[in-house]
Amino acid sequence: MENNTKDYGADPLGDGKFRMVPSGDIVSLEERNRRLPRRSNTKNEILGMSWDELERRQGGKLKRL
Repeated sequence: MENNTKDYGADPLGDGKFRMVPSGDIVSLEERNRRLPRRSNTKNEILGMSWDELERRQGGKLKRL
């Protein structure tokens, strides 16, 4: 599959497939992972800090959902 757009997200369809955003292509998990930019799970995207660092700077325990 050729990806001519810069997909930045994916919506799960419930059958192991994903609809890419904004292209709308329906793809497998492997293709979704290939197209999406790699992200660190330990960083908060807004502040660029890990949850532990953010918690320390707030001076207490954060409620994590």
